[in-house]
Amino acid sequence: MTEDVIQEIVRRVIAALTSRAEVTGGERERPSALVLFTGALLGFEDSLPPLARLQRDVDLHAVCTPSAKRILDIPRIDAVGMRHADGERLAAHDLVIVPTLTVNIAAKVAGGIGDCLASNVIAEFLMSGKPVVAARNGVCPDSPDKQGWYPTMPPGYAAMLRETLSRLESMGASLPAAARLDHDVRARLGAQARPHCDDAAPLSLVTAETIRDAAPRSTIHLAPGAIITDLAREAAAERYIVLATTEGRS
Repeated sequence: MTEDVIQEIVRRVIAALTSRAEVTGGERERPSALVLFTGALLGFEDSLPPLARLQRDVDLHAVCTPSAKRILDIPRIDAVGMRHADGERLAAHDLVIVPTLTVNIAAKVAGGIGDCLASNVIAEFLMSGKPVVAARNGVCPDSPDKQGWYPTMPPGYAAMLRETLSRLESMGASLPAAARLDHDVRARLGAQARPHCDDAAPLSLVTAETIRDAAPRSTIHLAPGAIITDLAREAAAERYIVLATTEGRS
């Protein structure tokens, strides 16, 4: 298969992913997500319960890369109940979820390399301004999963992985732990349907639940003497949410 043929296949698939669906009987009420499995084993088990929870109010269409088909437990994915995206005419998805992001795909997208279906699809969603939510377990050197597999990782290599994740976040990707995929997906979808917290009234109490309900990278204004729980501060840092007093950031 020549490079021109591969590029044409990729172009057609991306066009199908981003084309608007023909909707009959009124507008689609439930958001839709393309669930793109790449070949990272780390975080796989943790990603399945959040996907099952999302099934309640998000239409999920799953597709696996060749490496994912070799490495992951496909029957476990099938058991979640998602529709298969392979070989069918795809609707316009509102976002892409990557439950098992690999170092390889993360580095390609962060470096602007689009030489495979996964890197092209993720880049297309980012460049189109559509949400990308990818689990960081297989890439983050500070995650318990990664540290468990590579306890003696050289500092330079760990720094490279952190830089890759930082680049993806600067492009607009959300990178939660696999176990929290559903929280970030709901937040990103909610951010499209509601204004950010920047214009909301100041809060006197901020909890972790407050942070989960806020859009990533938004600002929560605090009333004088506001109480902020420790878990809320940690969650705000993870989601790049600013806790601001009248004088500035908290």
